[in-house]
Amino acid sequence: MTNPRLCTFLIVTSILVLGFPINRARAQLDSHRAVDRYNRVAKGSNVAEWHRRVFDKDAKVRLEAVDSLGKDGSEDAVKPLLDATADSDPRVRAKAFDYLGLIGSKRATQVLTQYLVLSDVDRSSKQRVLVALGRIGDPAAVDPIVSFIEKTKDEELRCGALYALGEIGDAKGLEVVRTYSEQESDPHAQRIARDAIGKINAHLAAAPNEQPTILELERQLRANTRR
Repeated sequence: MTNPRLCTFLIVTSILVLGFPINRARAQLDSHRAVDRYNRVAKGSNVAEWHRRVFDKDAKVRLEAVDSLGKDGSEDAVKPLLDATADSDPRVRAKAFDYLGLIGSKRATQVLTQYLVLSDVDRSSKQRVLVALGRIGDPAAVDPIVSFIEKTKDEELRCGALYALGEIGDAKGLEVVRTYSEQESDPHAQRIARDAIGKINAHLAAAPNEQPTILELERQLRANTRR
């Protein structure tokens, strides 16, 4: 015969044992939701809000906004990050430059190359600009970088510019890096220039052949003959 007290004890015990994990999971879920709500209110939840916070008076808010924009990583985040590169706080500027390089949008090239020619831009920012340009890999940056190499007296920045040319891998930068690999007296700069030559050559070798085929040449010849 079944003991009623024993059955009651087993039922209560089962409820308690099974109930604890369920209650704990619910508590964790509520906690995550609370954190998520806080982040949406405190840090914003979309690019438009983050862009607005880039101009906040509090540097911490601006820094969080740049971090959110960088982690978003979309094309829509590029313009707000470009605005952040002019921030008065070096931490905000540094994050903005770094994230622009990671996103890799060519929309950033023109603004970033302008920082290389401005005399009031600090050295650290120019170093980060060169790294970002190398990561973006836009051939449009080659001429401004070459001009910077020819004008700067800072050896480390020159090395950074040579490195960026190698990362971009465009043929227009080949002559400059080759010159520095042959004429530079500093072994470190020579090594960077030689590495850049190797990267550019590898990039050119991997690029699609843009030379017209025989069939394309024949079509062009026939078209010219008909005129």
